[in-house]
Amino acid sequence: MSRGSSAGFDRHITIFSPEGRVYQVEYAFKAINSTNLSAVAVKGVDSACIAVQKRIPDKLIVSDSVTSVYQLTPTISCCMLGIIPDCKYQVRRAQLEAAQWKYKNAYNMPAEQLARRIADLNQFYTQNAEMRSLGCGMLMISFDDEDGPQVYRIDPAGSYRNMKGAGLGVKDTTIKHSLEKKLKKKSDFDKDGTIQCALEVLQESLGNDVRASDLELIYVTKDKRAFNKLTTEEIEAHLTIIANRD
Repeated sequence: MSRGSSAGFDRHITIFSPEGRVYQVEYAFKAINSTNLSAVAVKGVDSACIAVQKRIPDKLIVSDSVTSVYQLTPTISCCMLGIIPDCKYQVRRAQLEAAQWKYKNAYNMPAEQLARRIADLNQFYTQNAEMRSLGCGMLMISFDDEDGPQVYRIDPAGSYRNMKGAGLGVKDTTIKHSLEKKLKKKSDFDKDGTIQCALEVLQESLGNDVRASDLELIYVTKDKRAFNKLTTEEIEAHLTIIANRD
């Protein structure tokens, strides 16, 4: 690292710079963009969904084996972006935490509790010198009996938020501005409206039309709370509706 005010302060994760910054945590945030992918999560009236880019790095790889979306519990799904092994580890840890909760309490772990637990673990990594922060971010969706559809965003610093809409990845800032504009005009989307809003925001943020084969989309509703993933044909149908509407 170049010499200057930050020189030497990125050697250990527990050292603050004179400006009060922890560079290792900032590096973890930058690592989320390492795959050059973006994801959008949107919450509607009775549903929530996540749309994420899909890119096959090698033509020899079986496309179905590459994914950024996972099922954590029977009622909670998520999208992970960042360093792939870190993403896999955090998914496995979240599944373990949820399984232990159900074993102790005899009911599925609520999304808010799981988001808090994963955020607490991420924060613990920032204060333990023998462990590094995970270079990945998580978008989580669920449907709660009392609060309806839920969207959570969890970052490597250990913070989590319940969101109306959220972005993750290399186009995070652009997605945020686009979501703010759309949700200011209308936020009471039904299932199809929620899905189309997420796809439209992702298209606008990327600055070009996207192909259905280059996307993954998962959703939850009151009637379908498990891991629901749209097929390529279903995504194509929604993209067609958006194109005709424009």
